[in-house]
Amino acid sequence: MNLKRSGKKLVAGSLLAVALLVGAVSPAAASNNVWYDKYTALDTSIGGNFYTSKEGSNLAWGESYILNSYLDLYGLTKNTSWLNKFTTHADTIAANADDIDGDGYLGWSTSTYSPLEAANGDFELGTSGDSTLPANWLRFQGTSSTVRRTTDSAFSGTFGAKISTEPTGTKWQSMYQPFISYEPNTKYVLRMNAKTNGSAAKGRAYVRDKTTNTLIATILFENTSWEYLTVEFTTPAAGHDLELWLGHQTYTVPGGIAYYDNVKVGAKLPYLVHDGMIGTPLAKFIRLINQTPSLQSAYLTKSNTYQDLLEDHVIPRWESSPYIGNTWTSFSSTTGTYKQSTNFDAFSHGATWTYLPYNQSLAYTLMLMVLYDVNGNTTYLDRAKKNAQYFKNSLVANGTAYKWNYSNYSSGAEDTSHANIDLAAALEMYRHGLIFTAADMDKFTDALTEHMWNSNLTTPLVTKYVDGSGDSSFSKYMSVWTELAQFDKRVFNISSEQFRSYTPVSGVEMLNLSNIMKWDRAKIVNQGFEMKYSLDSTQPAQWNRVNSTSTTAYLDSTNKYEGDYGATIKANGTTEQILNQSWEGWLPSTSYTLTFMGKTDGTAAGGKVYVKNETTGTILATFSFTDTTWTSKSLTITTPATGTNVLRTYITNDNLTVTNGLAFFDNIKIKATADAW
Repeated sequence: MNLKRSGKKLVAGSLLAVALLVGAVSPAAASNNVWYDKYTALDTSIGGNFYTSKEGSNLAWGESYILNSYLDLYGLTKNTSWLNKFTTHADTIAANADDIDGDGYLGWSTSTYSPLEAANGDFELGTSGDSTLPANWLRFQGTSSTVRRTTDSAFSGTFGAKISTEPTGTKWQSMYQPFISYEPNTKYVLRMNAKTNGSAAKGRAYVRDKTTNTLIATILFENTSWEYLTVEFTTPAAGHDLELWLGHQTYTVPGGIAYYDNVKVGAKLPYLVHDGMIGTPLAKFIRLINQTPSLQSAYLTKSNTYQDLLEDHVIPRWESSPYIGNTWTSFSSTTGTYKQSTNFDAFSHGATWTYLPYNQSLAYTLMLMVLYDVNGNTTYLDRAKKNAQYFKNSLVANGTAYKWNYSNYSSGAEDTSHANIDLAAALEMYRHGLIFTAADMDKFTDALTEHMWNSNLTTPLVTKYVDGSGDSSFSKYMSVWTELAQFDKRVFNISSEQFRSYTPVSGVEMLNLSNIMKWDRAKIVNQGFEMKYSLDSTQPAQWNRVNSTSTTAYLDSTNKYEGDYGATIKANGTTEQILNQSWEGWLPSTSYTLTFMGKTDGTAAGGKVYVKNETTGTILATFSFTDTTWTSKSLTITTPATGTNVLRTYITNDNLTVTNGLAFFDNIKIKATADAW
């Protein structure tokens, strides 16, 4: 099956003539929203830390979260400065895509996860009978006085290695070990932490091809504080004996000391999970631009560039690369998944498992599913559906909830962090009406609320594993778990309250904060009516029906301003037909602005939005309209002085006496008037 592009990209001639002012307003530095302020502070602190890296692992487990969060922030604020940030990062990431294996396909690679060819590179283990010598290492002309373990280590562990020159400076003092194995004709990376005592002897680490007696990689250093050092090299053909050596640049200087720690040698390889993690936010950007004509004049060229990269390189290489081989496996007409390459050891020597862990294949097929919305490639859809079904078949009942293992070969429960990827794929399929049902999403939600959460809304904690076991060390890794607020509003509090008095520090926490903002009822949640109530697919999630039914207050895929749905209210001539939502987290005696897109069918029923103080029965603000085309509306609200009052936002018809009149609503939002969003 062809994994290349089957649909056509948009071209400039197809753009709608919609004016767009790009980047006119920079993201605000402060607001009345604590989550936004924490997010922008974190973006200032770490937002630029990852995207220039050429390591696929850094991009996947750092930058991908930031890219996804930028898309969330654009969705919340409609401020294109967030898209400009996104493209600044994405342009660099795309430019740094490599063809590390020479197969003609671009992607991202890393040496972080490949099998280590030098054992005990952290020197934590000593040799039996001689604890001064690191296990697995051999001395060359050295003694326990000149070549030894030391407690002067880098940032982790207890031990490092210390190699001293002789007092007489007459011969080399070194330490070495043969490679465990290696992939022939493959790019490798030697990486380590090292320093010297400032002596002219300096330090040197190198890889030696013993078969040809040549050096194929060398690191020279003379720094006097710990530094992280790396060098890339290419291994020879099969059958050579390779060795890793640690020592000095010269042996003739007495008193020279070189220190080593965290010494590692690994192949630089592609990983399907990294391509999926990096590719998914690129795919989401492509989908956004393709579905939003007003953005195309500014961003379509970049979108097409990213689309070419994904469709012509990243995606086909996992089935068509002569280096990687075909990693897709179809088990049946309904199930399939991806396996590790049989052409090289990507994870460990002698691994007995075949199929990738659920999170790794799901990260990749999530990218396929998003791109399917753009190009209609049925192979993408087939892969995504089969892999989603394969994952669904692994789910096990845990009371009213689901639990599942890390992989098909593991007996251990999936951890909270990796489960974010599993959930992201399940949510995407559910929102497409595929594989996962509303009942399934409720079971994922129950895993959190019934088993993982400590049942405390003030100081919530979440367990490390999805079955409710383990400590709370992954408690804040809820980036996608937070989106289950679509099915249970408590999820917002479980996630957000962990951040209220906490200063976030990581990329994954940036994504968690952007998801917290999406479900913050101080702003109205499900603003665009894109999310469905799990018990009724005609009702928008977190909106309540009052006096209304699925025929008078419902999600409308035809009458929408943007996205997949708007909300429609149909008058019945007697009773006010209503959708409402409680407004929480507002500040007392504060001016707020409510905005929405609205239109009607032109009948006298019209449309109306109002905010009511339920405690006093007072209408705080109201706006009626009769426009027959989508028009932006705005009203100002001053909140009551008493912060315990109950406030709700209502959408309905303006004239209750008209039968069958229709009012249409989309993109309803509330913000403090003084805020940028």
